[in-house]
Amino acid sequence: MNALAERGHDVTLLTVWLESLPDAFPLDERIHRRCLKIKEPKCKLTYLWVLPQILCRFHRAVREMNPDTVLLFRAVGAWIGGWTSWKGRLVFESHGARWSNNHLWLYPRMERRVESVVCLTRGDAAEYKHARCVAVIPNFSDIEPKGEPDYGAHRCVFVGRPCPEKNIERLERLWARVQQTHPDWVLERHAKTEDMASAYQRGSILVMTSRSEGFPMSLVEAQKCGLPCVAFDCKYGPADIIVDGETGYVIPYDDDEAFVKKLESLMLCVVGWVRRQAGM
Repeated sequence: MNALAERGHDVTLLTVWLESLPDAFPLDERIHRRCLKIKEPKCKLTYLWVLPQILCRFHRAVREMNPDTVLLFRAVGAWIGGWTSWKGRLVFESHGARWSNNHLWLYPRMERRVESVVCLTRGDAAEYKHARCVAVIPNFSDIEPKGEPDYGAHRCVFVGRPCPEKNIERLERLWARVQQTHPDWVLERHAKTEDMASAYQRGSILVMTSRSEGFPMSLVEAQKCGLPCVAFDCKYGPADIIVDGETGYVIPYDDDEAFVKKLESLMLCVVGWVRRQAGM
């Protein structure tokens, strides 16, 4: 939105819920803001009661704004995209894996209606079988490395919010096995910080055991900061980012044994590289 506003486009952020969370990122002051002012239901079943209200207020808003393009996302966007009578251009952005979204019954009708679906990965794009046009536009990162990682730190790094999708319990279980043969290595989980480049570069390897992803920025950022990565081939993202055997390893999702072996192999490679650099 900021980039479009900078190029002179008239951009409006149209939100649905009355009690919105604070902005995660600063918005250009030229971006207009508008809210449909609908109270978000506390129970998933009651969403059915507010969906017609969302559609009605959306129609009122787009008639007044008369935009060239409306960009929709998530389940509420799928509902609007599939059932709106507005005749303008609609684009649906798939922010995560299609299969992991709520209310998937909304999606087929939306796919047939919108002009295009934009996905983050090739795997997710393949799930939109009813869409007229599907494009893949990966996320980018503007993180700037501040030097080389501390490969000699014997530290694996996990970056991610504490939620079921990240499957931290599985990571801890596998790490317990790794520490049996590599007790001098530690697993570090970073606290929230505004300086992620420094956080990555305190480590030697990034690890990920997610159940699902959209496009995991931690893999992109870690590799940009010089860290090799080991991740399960979840749906979707790691296979699009890691070049297996070159920038890290992508492990079959159900193979714990392979994850441990590849991680231990990479740890030994890192130790060997540090020793060669030191002339040992």
